[in-house]
Amino acid sequence: MSDSEQYLPWAEEFREAYNRRESAMFVLHDNIEDVFPLEGNYVSLRTYLEAMLERGNYIAINYDVSRGMRFVDDNEAKQFLALANQNRHGNDRIIQSIYDFPREPTKALAFIEAFIVGVEASKRPVAVILEYAEHVAPNGDPQHMNEGDRINAVTLQRFARLFYERLQQPDARDAVCFLLTPNLHGLHPDIVRQEVVQAIDVPRPDDEARRRYIKWQQAKFVVEGKPPVTMDVSEEGLVEQTAGLTLTGIRHLFWRAMHAEERKLSTSFVMERKRELIERDSRGMLEIMMPKHGMGAVGGNDAVKEFFIRTAKDLAEGADDVPVGVVCPGPNGVGKTFIAKAFARDSGLNCVSLKNFRGMYVGQTESNLDTIFSILKSMTPNIVIIDEADKMLGNEQSSPGNKVDERVFGAFTAFMGDPEFRGRIFWLLLTARPFNLAPDTGRPGRVEEHVPILAPETPEEKLAVLNAICRSRKIRLEEAGAEPSGESLERVFEALGFVTPAALELICNRARREARQSGVEADDKEILPVPIEMFEHQARCYVPEGNQTKLLLQTIEAVLYTNHLEYLPEPWRSRLRDDAAGLSREREDLQRLVGYA
Repeated sequence: MSDSEQYLPWAEEFREAYNRRESAMFVLHDNIEDVFPLEGNYVSLRTYLEAMLERGNYIAINYDVSRGMRFVDDNEAKQFLALANQNRHGNDRIIQSIYDFPREPTKALAFIEAFIVGVEASKRPVAVILEYAEHVAPNGDPQHMNEGDRINAVTLQRFARLFYERLQQPDARDAVCFLLTPNLHGLHPDIVRQEVVQAIDVPRPDDEARRRYIKWQQAKFVVEGKPPVTMDVSEEGLVEQTAGLTLTGIRHLFWRAMHAEERKLSTSFVMERKRELIERDSRGMLEIMMPKHGMGAVGGNDAVKEFFIRTAKDLAEGADDVPVGVVCPGPNGVGKTFIAKAFARDSGLNCVSLKNFRGMYVGQTESNLDTIFSILKSMTPNIVIIDEADKMLGNEQSSPGNKVDERVFGAFTAFMGDPEFRGRIFWLLLTARPFNLAPDTGRPGRVEEHVPILAPETPEEKLAVLNAICRSRKIRLEEAGAEPSGESLERVFEALGFVTPAALELICNRARREARQSGVEADDKEILPVPIEMFEHQARCYVPEGNQTKLLLQTIEAVLYTNHLEYLPEPWRSRLRDDAAGLSREREDLQRLVGYA
């Protein structure tokens, strides 16, 4: 291939490997449906490859299962037509015209091979571009694949070896093959595993690529006689906001703005559209979070708040010694998700929530993980929230013999443990059952800090949580027109006993509704005064949901899972320090009562 041009890094990677004669088949995967810069324009991947090949004087053959086999140059198609119909006439001709090349993959691959090895008189190298390669040789169990798919998979494996061997022979016609697939796991694994096949990751655009495209798009509007799109942020701000998007996605942003009434790329417009594009690209496996409240809205949990406030500051400043991630164990209803979102807001980073990524077909789960990791890498720095992490990530011990779970667990631990992403991808795992996480997940170098989030236990902690909820729900508790006395609140808290923030919020909502329905009106700041009697009534009528014993077990497990005493409030800190064995025995007793180990 031509050495005189400067190509994109991923293109340089396969060009150099080919010129070193290491490989003649390349699987291009990941961001293959985007556009790429070429001679002052942006073009598809196929067009980009064809331009590279044209500079090297290659005969280029395209194939996909929809359009069939096609030559880029009609003259080369006619040459092949003459070869195929040699010594044949009329209806005996194999192919009637250059528009009749086969579409069925088995026949098309046979014709391509015939052209490469059958026209030895021509020394021009040949390049084959197979788009949608996962539909030619899909991933699957050979015993359940149809005959055509098995033949195609073997043919492409043979192509890889044939093209490589021809590359080693000075007198043979060179040939190179590009398989284009959005995801490596969609392709038959025996093809990718071959020594002479090289997988090339086409990444999503980095900051510089997005910056160049934004400048180009604005200049293009001017050249076309259209005014450029106005923005309420700087160009650098837009580069930062579009992290994670493809260039095609950024193009959609500009064209949406062009046809909007204001013709403006506002921050709210960009973030809302980005949310749509990322969730579409990830097929719903990632959700962009846009939290409304910071840590100031969190009540109680002072030690936890202090840790997250410091960590948010470190992440925002780009410190390189921040933890890779945090496990937040704690009972159901204590506000783990709320605190995680508040932390994300205070950090100012991109924040995504991981949704169900498991698939029902062979290779689909691994394929989904590749998509997720690709998007996460492209939108750094970011925070990834995984709720119910013990169920989501899998465990090498939970399902013995389940190869998919083993691969999922291995993929996540490898990605989390990559030192390249420390400080760039921050993992936040939330779980009520931390001991169901694989031990390797929480070791140093992965989610190395274990910060429990517990229900408030002292009257002071409960009051702090209650005040935060009242601010959020726009209510003000009153006793005879003044603030409730400490005795009244203590009486309510004593009646409630063990109560989670979620339960307190439910009680507040009920008391608010009762006050509103009884005719109480909000003040000029839209704050509704709620008599303490109504709150106390709702508190006494509250029936805890679920098993209180189970909540206590989850609390003790969260305490035992922590790896730093300062993350715990008293009296749990003293109990763990002085009697960890006693806590473990209590946990075992509660497990028997609850009915799980």
